[in-house]
Amino acid sequence: MSKPIEIGEPALYKYQAVKYFHFDVEAGASLVLTSNPWSYLSAWLSQKESKSRGKTKEKFSKAKYFVEQAESFHLAAESTRLPTKATLVYYSCLNLVKGFLSVKGVELEQHNEHHGISLPIGNTQELSFSGNIKNCLNIFQEFNKVLGIPKSGKCSVPINQLFSEIPEVHELAFTLGHLPLNRRKYLPVDIRFHVNDRRDYLFTVLKFEKKNESRVPVEKFYKGKRKSYFVKASDNVNGWTIYRSIKRKKVTNNNFNRIYRNICKEYSDLGFASILTRGGYRYYANLDAGPFHQLASTLALLFFAGSAARYRPSMTQNLLKGDLQPILTEAVETCPTQFLYQIASLITDSVCAVPQAKI
Repeated sequence: MSKPIEIGEPALYKYQAVKYFHFDVEAGASLVLTSNPWSYLSAWLSQKESKSRGKTKEKFSKAKYFVEQAESFHLAAESTRLPTKATLVYYSCLNLVKGFLSVKGVELEQHNEHHGISLPIGNTQELSFSGNIKNCLNIFQEFNKVLGIPKSGKCSVPINQLFSEIPEVHELAFTLGHLPLNRRKYLPVDIRFHVNDRRDYLFTVLKFEKKNESRVPVEKFYKGKRKSYFVKASDNVNGWTIYRSIKRKKVTNNNFNRIYRNICKEYSDLGFASILTRGGYRYYANLDAGPFHQLASTLALLFFAGSAARYRPSMTQNLLKGDLQPILTEAVETCPTQFLYQIASLITDSVCAVPQAKI
């Protein structure tokens, strides 16, 4: 009889529960509760700018400028409606991306800049993505690269595939029959950090409810990189299927934080997506991952809506009267706020979240 897989007990660091986050934060990090991420982001950038010199100061100054531009577009969008709103929210998110890239060391203003995306003439069902462009900075490509998914080369992606890559609109698009799938592909998962009985090894325990087997193809979870990273610990414990990371990492008080951050980085390559709720971030295993990061897919979909509004009046009228209207409306209303909180967290290396007290 094989030895049971050790599950251990929940990990603590400096007496704080250790939670998984997809941001570069310390173990046991607290949520930064803010109903106005713009103010927090601006204050953080101002502090960094005032304490920096030379090129480092310059990158924070540029980032602050782009964030201020993004907020202005955001405020303008609040007082408008579709189709104009689609253009404004795209430019808000685009400037947030530029601020993020600047903080991460991508040099802007050194070359011509290109969106990296185009809407082909006569085609309302897909977007074209540029590869490397000579003497030009491809904003979309750089964004995807910094997020950890280095996609290069030209490609075309159907709009309905973008729907499937964005958790905020996935369920609506699936219900209305606009996904290139016959089943949902986001599996809700619970990710915990555990230690062994002696508390000198750190590992992760992931579980999902058995009831999801009727909604999503859970058999796809244990494939590819996830299969080499996890081992099944139990198939049914109180209605949950439980996996544990195969490797356990030796930890001490001195290296705990470093080991924790390394494990979180490993997860970035395993196909997980997130949604911010009033209770914090919820995580999902993407069972059929596309070519782009979740946030890059969001930017691409907003480009589609914004470009149609600017340049294709006939196409826009058809979209707003057709069966894609509910999905595009949801994307324009919901995605920018999610995008803002996530980019603010990525820039500041903190976990920005919505206060539960906000009604």
